[in-house]
Amino acid sequence: MKKHFLIFLLSCLIINVNAQKFYFPKAYYADSISLSKNIPNLAKQVLKFYKEADQSVYQDNAFRLRIVAQQYDEALKSIEIYRSLQKSSDAKSNGAIGGQFEVFIRTKIRQQQTKESFVVAFKPTFAAKQKTLNANSKLMFEEYFEINLNNIKNTLKNLLENISSDSLNLTVARQICRAYNSANVYANILPIGKPILLAEEKRDFIINDSINIKTREGILISAIIVRNKKAMLKQPTILIFSIYNQSQDKNRAKLAALNGYVGVIAYTRGKKTSPHEIEPFEHDAHDAYEMIDWISKQPWSNGQVGMYGGSYLGFAQWAATKKIHPALKTIVPQVSVGIGVDYPMENNVFMSYMLQWIHYVHNSKETDFVDFGNFEHWYATFYKYYREGKAFRTLDTLEGRPNQIFQRWLKHPSYDSYWQNMRASKEDFAKINIPVLTITGFYDDDQLGARHYYEQHQQFNPKANHYFVIGPYNHGGAQGHPSSELRGYTIDSVANIDISVLVFDWFDFILKGKPQPSLLKNKINYQVMGSNKWKHEASMAKMNNDTLNLYLSAKTSGEEFLLTTNKGASTTFIPQIVDFTNRADSLQTIPGEEEILSDSLNPPNLANSLVFTTQAFQKSFDINGALVGNLSLSINKKDMDVLMNLYEYTADKKYHWLGHYLTRASYTKNRSERQLLIPNQKENIPINNAFFTSKRIGTGSKLVIVLGPHKSPHWQVNYGTGKDVSDETMQDAQVPLEVKWFTDSIIKIPIYKF
Repeated sequence: MKKHFLIFLLSCLIINVNAQKFYFPKAYYADSISLSKNIPNLAKQVLKFYKEADQSVYQDNAFRLRIVAQQYDEALKSIEIYRSLQKSSDAKSNGAIGGQFEVFIRTKIRQQQTKESFVVAFKPTFAAKQKTLNANSKLMFEEYFEINLNNIKNTLKNLLENISSDSLNLTVARQICRAYNSANVYANILPIGKPILLAEEKRDFIINDSINIKTREGILISAIIVRNKKAMLKQPTILIFSIYNQSQDKNRAKLAALNGYVGVIAYTRGKKTSPHEIEPFEHDAHDAYEMIDWISKQPWSNGQVGMYGGSYLGFAQWAATKKIHPALKTIVPQVSVGIGVDYPMENNVFMSYMLQWIHYVHNSKETDFVDFGNFEHWYATFYKYYREGKAFRTLDTLEGRPNQIFQRWLKHPSYDSYWQNMRASKEDFAKINIPVLTITGFYDDDQLGARHYYEQHQQFNPKANHYFVIGPYNHGGAQGHPSSELRGYTIDSVANIDISVLVFDWFDFILKGKPQPSLLKNKINYQVMGSNKWKHEASMAKMNNDTLNLYLSAKTSGEEFLLTTNKGASTTFIPQIVDFTNRADSLQTIPGEEEILSDSLNPPNLANSLVFTTQAFQKSFDINGALVGNLSLSINKKDMDVLMNLYEYTADKKYHWLGHYLTRASYTKNRSERQLLIPNQKENIPINNAFFTSKRIGTGSKLVIVLGPHKSPHWQVNYGTGKDVSDETMQDAQVPLEVKWFTDSIIKIPIYKF
């Protein structure tokens, strides 16, 4: 009831705010002159009424409104407040945020003081701003001048054409002012700023941005090469091997050049100017070797190559270690895709997102941001598949574009040789003796992949020189600048580090003999959320001094079942029935979406799940690592997908999501070989590849586990027939799934007691 009341109250507030009307007849925007004359007053009126609970969002809009209102001093103050709310660890990098708008404002202020033209006033203002920025933030600042002005103008044009009344509500008025600000600022600064930056680029760098490199087999690999003109000697090379052909790539190569390296961006086969078929993942091991070989023979190379990058780029580095070229001296894989492990399937459960991603990289030789970002289309497709109970294999035809790569991947639901051959084998891992720095996050979608490579390297090469860094970062944050807030949690100040600085400090350490990065005090470096401290251990095994053993209990406390430290009887169970023909939950919170739960009265109540909770803890302790254990259960079918979410429920009645475990029951004993369950027979389902976290659990907190069969539009639906899950449909779900969760199920949580 409380949720419904809050939603009703919020809607009333929105209605009341938007009830304010702003007179803005068509004559005010009939042409550009009329618009520029009348819109400052509109912005002033909007500022009187505009409010936001989130100060970051408010200041982001406020400084733009104040520019339009020609309140330049106040706009500068809003930009500074907005930057401070981003909480970057690097003040100079932070200064690049909104830098293009700052230059425009300061140019306008200078004009007022000197009566100079905009062009004359702009140049010294632009130069002064550049001097305040370090190498990384300067490149970030330069990217603002790569904006497509026509797209910005069209956004404003579309907003104005859709006005149907002489009166605007607050939301529409704010949107129009914001769009006008962008169009006006960029129309003024791009014609002046871009030529300056191009001249500086020609002055400082030697750039080959469309080179094709031929392998010994005649394959053409497209690449960008950037060298610093000031470099007199041969240099090490930093290589990024990527499938994402995008405008900022040249700047990534320039960043390497500014840090004392040759920067090379090489693209996977078929991308940019390469004429071949685009086949993600399949040829990267071979092509990366060829690229490194070519680099090592260039007159500007000193024979040393380092690689870095995140997600697919992290995978590409591990592919390059399948056969290590002698010139490859180190890799820094960030948030690495674990092919066949966490993408395109997580613990053997295929994800709907894989089709969206395939089009992202496969539609053209560029990167199709427009198609990828059409979330309304993609979510409509996923939900249509789910509501209608279609076979997962038909998702591409349902979307309207049959796709051979999607179908190819679905032929390999096991972690078989198709996936294994794309990356290092155990024999290859045993030979990886170069230093490695792995970076990932507690909230990284590819954390399982990053950990998989680390664990394989440790298992097959006990002397591996491998450092591991993990903190409260998501997929993007672990590749650059961490988000200060994730799912309602404000990260500790010590966690707010610049990942790019760490990466280049590592390269300087390995390739130039400079000091080891100060964060890397041991092989395992992890930030304990809630402690404001980093901890450092020689191995993951040494992160904890105890294990919290929890058992499912049939006893209840209110609507929740208990998690106890006492093992239950092997014959006692909690029954659960799930109707897989019922798709009403497609309108509710879907398990696995990892949304923050912040209701202060009610526990997590996710569809098709049971909630288990401990008693409140009397002493604080740390959780460091991933939960393991064993689920004892029986079902009336041959298979099911299991989802477990772990939360801390604090003494002040807030939920903090700590991680999840998603798996296909028939693959838990061996991800390479499916072993179907025997209907109505008690089975043991190992918990062996859950998400890793590190969090201080406070006094008075409880641990909450939300457990149940997995059923979501964003993943395959496993109906339990034992057939290939991609071929199952809702017709296979006429008999509801019956689960017995036995109370000898054990969940082991690694902890550190003080």
